[in-house]
Amino acid sequence: MGAKESVPEQQAQNAGGSGSSGMLSGKAKQPTNQVQFVVSQIGGAGPMTAYHSSVVVNGEEFSFSDGGISAMSGMASHKNPQMPNNVPQVFEMGMSHYTGSALKSTLERYFVSGSYDLLRKNCNSFSDIAVFYLLHKRIDAKYRAMEKLGASMQSVVASASEYKPNPKAEGFDVEAICKAIDPEKVWATPGQATGGVAASSAEEMRAARLARLSGGGGGGGGAAAVVASPSAAPAASSSDAL
Repeated sequence: MGAKESVPEQQAQNAGGSGSSGMLSGKAKQPTNQVQFVVSQIGGAGPMTAYHSSVVVNGEEFSFSDGGISAMSGMASHKNPQMPNNVPQVFEMGMSHYTGSALKSTLERYFVSGSYDLLRKNCNSFSDIAVFYLLHKRIDAKYRAMEKLGASMQSVVASASEYKPNPKAEGFDVEAICKAIDPEKVWATPGQATGGVAASSAEEMRAARLARLSGGGGGGGGAAAVVASPSAAPAASSSDAL
């Protein structure tokens, strides 16, 4: 494998709280899936350096190209005949509760075959979203710097090169997808129940439950069902969902 480097962990953007409660098993489950971020320099220099990247989960590599998401052994996507001496950098990102299969099944609807765009939707966009899904982390912004600059100057790039925008990548938004696939996003949405209301505090939720049990409960014909909002109850971790 390539030379390994450590990457300072970025603060996880945890929408679901501390994640320390093991609600299903009584104790927190330990993540068992090794995640690595692999990157190769393929051209350019300075802020215009071009990179190819992928994500490896337990030795299986996941990358995005015009054929969609590929799953291969090792780091096959970094073997470039035009750069036979290329040695990709491998960054140890951490351990995840999610497998490579879960990653692929979650993201493949967003990265379908034929939707690749050199500037707006490429391998680095995929790697950034994949790392977020697996670990609630993001890749270093420098690996997406050139595509962001190019996307902001799309007409200039198109006139000075053979680049043609892919209409199938229109509207693609990395941040919107991160929000959509966030395993803990459920805890950022107020809970609701049919015919019920959202409790604004833990005390209100307990009072409603007691009322149902002691008085009008029965078959549900008494007090209206009350569901806790995220601020009223402890948040579950991503491990509790597995």
